[in-house]
Amino acid sequence: MKFEVPDQADFHPIYVMGLASVSYQMTGLGLYVALLEPFIVKSMRRVMAQIRDEKLKEEVDRFCRQEAQHYQQHERFNTVVLAHGYPGLAERIQVLREDFERFLNEESDRFRIGFVEGFEANTTQGALFLLSSGVLDHPKTQPQFGELFKWHMLEEIEHRNVAFDIYEHLFGGYLYRARMCWVAQSHMAKFIGDCTAIMSAADVERYGDVCRITMRNALEQFVARMVPRVRSMLPSYTPHAYEIPRRVATLSARFSAMAESTA
Repeated sequence: MKFEVPDQADFHPIYVMGLASVSYQMTGLGLYVALLEPFIVKSMRRVMAQIRDEKLKEEVDRFCRQEAQHYQQHERFNTVVLAHGYPGLAERIQVLREDFERFLNEESDRFRIGFVEGFEANTTQGALFLLSSGVLDHPKTQPQFGELFKWHMLEEIEHRNVAFDIYEHLFGGYLYRARMCWVAQSHMAKFIGDCTAIMSAADVERYGDVCRITMRNALEQFVARMVPRVRSMLPSYTPHAYEIPRRVATLSARFSAMAESTA
């Protein structure tokens, strides 16, 4: 894909629906995945030789190639965000970088694959909600960012089963999987919450109250985080049970037609 990145002069931090809470959530997610997804690819590649099912091995390979495209695209957009100069944001991103380096160097394959599955369990639910809500098509959503996130959310739905299937194939165990859902989703939520606080504080000074996060916003975000976390921790959870709306196939065809390559 070759998405158009907005000029720095055209960028305003409240770019989704004109709402600070949603915009900072999406920006935090974009910053998070730029470091998470290289970790996902490395974690999956490390266990590739252990996969005994050839079909699953092919799906893991495709999954890794999608994730590699995601973080490269987000890095291009993140450059625009980071050029806004947020005091303390680079330091928080460095802590995140060190977390993933530690996970790669000190944790087990089971931890890493469980972490990836916990993240994917969350993003599948978020992707289905975002694509059905119209948030990314809203008149007050900056189109370049809307297109980027629609494409990313589409591919989260496309590969929704892979991390779950490889975890079950190689390791299994409900309690450990549930624990890693909590660990991964808490890790992401903490980073996004920290980024929101950092960016909002700086932007209120620059743009006024439109960038302020209220107590109501904070409560809504807490509920929004907890629902998918609890759902993905249930013993009955499986991404194979999702019913995928027809609009997803339509969106997939549109992005495939836009792609420079579908290899």
